[in-house]
Order: sequence, then structure tokens, then C-alpha cells
Amino acid sequence: MRGFLLLFAAALGWNLMAEPAVAQQRRARPAAPPKIMRSGPVTVLDRLERMSPEERRRALEKLPPQRRRQIEQRLERYNAMPPEQRERLRRQLSLFRSLPPERQEQTRQLFRRFTELPEDRQREIRRAARALRGLDEDRRKRRLESPAFRNRFSPEEQQLVRELLQLPLDAEPPNE
Repeated sequence: MRGFLLLFAAALGWNLMAEPAVAQQRRARPAAPPKIMRSGPVTVLDRLERMSPEERRRALEKLPPQRRRQIEQRLERYNAMPPEQRERLRRQLSLFRSLPPERQEQTRQLFRRFTELPEDRQREIRRAARALRGLDEDRRKRRLESPAFRNRFSPEEQQLVRELLQLPLDAEPPNE
């Protein structure tokens, strides 16, 4: 569960706070993107939180309509979180950012593959990862190699579960 929470929270955080690929492509162009799209030690969320409502509105107006809607929706979800969950998200994002760039990209790709699955398959993979995470290494290996596991998940889903198990964990207990 912690691994999935990390993955979910980090993904939400990346989408909220990390620079999207589109912004990276824009940076290569001569015209600079709006300030809120730049990455670095200060995240998009940090910048937006420090802005007055008027400054935030002006900054968001500079974005393409679709990107603006995405950020606004993610901000609404973030603001709707309890304070403890927001703090956990910040810690998890910090953990993610401490990973080497290639590991960050692998994690992003893992999350993209995961979110492309139907909701019911995502739930099953989450449950399996949560159950496997609680096992010692030998029992986990036996379960991953069992016919029951192989029959329950496609080869791609099996790989997703294995990769989810490789995600670093934070010290937070699961809250679900």
C-alpha cells in the first residue's frame, strides 16, 4: 500500500509540481515559457502557493487553455486534501526528486503505464502490490512465481506489480 501511495501521490505531485514534457519542449524554443512552468528547486506548487490570487490568475492565463485547466483541476484536488495528506505528498515528492534522473523517468513511465489500465485492473494491481509488500523476500518471490499469480495477471500486469514493488517507500503508514 505504501508503494502505491507513493506512486499515486508522487504522480499527482509530478503532475502538479514537476515540469511536464510539453514545458520541457517549450524551453528549447527561443521564447521562454511562463515562470510557473519552470522546474528547479522551487516547484510549480510552491510558486502558485506563494502568489496572491490575482498573480496566480495572471500566471495561469498565460498558459494554453488545456494546460491551464489541468493545473487548475490538480490544484483543486490538492487543496481538497487534508493537511496531513498534502504534507505526505510533499515528502513523497521530495523522495522522488532525490532519485537519479533516469530513475525518475522510469517511475514516470511506470505510472503512465499503470494509469492506462482500466480502473478494475488498477485496483487488482494495487491490492497485489500491497499484499506482496508485506511479505518477506522468499514468500514474495514464491507468490510472484505461483500459477495463481500468473493466472490472475497478464504478463504486462505482472511486470507492473514487480516494478511497483521496486519503488522506494517513505516512512508513512498507509491511510487506506
